[in-house]
Parts: sequence; C-alpha cells; structure tokens
Amino acid sequence: MAYIAKLRKDELKLVAEEIGLAVTESMKKSETRRLIEESEVFPNDNEAVKDAIDQVLVEKKNQKSDQDGQIELERLKLERIKVELQLAQFKANGNNTEISFDHGRKNETEESMDGLIKSVRTLTIKVPSKPEDWGFFFTSLERAYSTKKVPEKFKAEILLNLLGERASNILTYITEKDLNNYDEIKSIVLENSNQQRKQY
Repeated sequence: MAYIAKLRKDELKLVAEEIGLAVTESMKKSETRRLIEESEVFPNDNEAVKDAIDQVLVEKKNQKSDQDGQIELERLKLERIKVELQLAQFKANGNNTEISFDHGRKNETEESMDGLIKSVRTLTIKVPSKPEDWGFFFTSLERAYSTKKVPEKFKAEILLNLLGERASNILTYITEKDLNNYDEIKSIVLENSNQQRKQY
C-alpha cells in the first residue's frame, strides 16, 4: 500500500489508532508505519486500512479548514480593531484638521478641534468638585460656546473632553446614539450631581 508512505507521523499515528493499534508518543514515523504494515489488519483487510487513512485525511482537512477559518476570523477582528483605534484617534486628536466655521462674517475663522477645546476651556470655569457648582459650570460653558460660536454638533465632544476622567463614568449612562447629544450628556451630569448632593 504505497500511499501509506506519503502520510506524516501524526497521520500514521491516527491511522494506527483507528485500526486498533497502540501507539506511543515516542515512536518514530518508521516504527509506526512498520507497526501498521505488520498488523493483522494490514494484509487481511486492506479496505479497512484504506478507509482509516481516508477518514484521517478527511478529518485533517476539516481541521485545517476550521483553523484557516479561525485565523481569517481573528485577522478580520484585528483589522476591525485597527480601524476602530484609528477612528478613535481621529476623533480624539481632531485629526489636526482645520475646521472652518461660518460666523456670518466675511472672513471665516479656522481653528483645529484642539484649538477650539483649548479656547472653550479658557473661557469656562474648572470642572467642579462640589455637586452644587455644576449649574455655574454649565452657565460658563454655554457662554463660552456662544462666544466662540461653537456648532451644536461639536458641543458634546468638547464637554466630554473637558470632563476628562469623569467622562468615562458618564459614558456608561448614554447610548451610542446620544454620544453627540450635548443636552442629553448635560442632563445626565446634572442628575448625577443632584444624587450626590442628596447623599451629603
């Protein structure tokens, strides 16, 4: 049976086990092959040996196909993570892209997102540590928005940036849909501050 010589060591081991032979891990390929060829099954029932070989090869092929599928799935997951990281970095850095806002003047004011955040931060009081100071914080923030003529779509992002570490706490309460909704984020912050005030 010439095709038995083409089998690898692990395949020979599986064939031997399939036809009821005991194989040890320490056995060499040649020893496993000899064990099969010298068994009672080999000369008397070639068909059983051939079936065992076919079954082992089919299983190995299926296993390889599953592994290839898993590898491809992992590769796609990694690609998705890379894209998400790039998108997050793009959002965080404003991609250093100059954003142009029309303020109803002849000359358009161009500022990067970072520059806009810095200028709003300068015009706003610090993020309060006491629950009762949040109302004053939002008053100064909205005055800064008005002064800088910040478009509605950027207000939520700037607020989250100003909140810093506290933003991660707020993000647990909002849906992805509301991530750009300034009023929704503001109401959650105020609601949390009211709850903190009641605890004191």
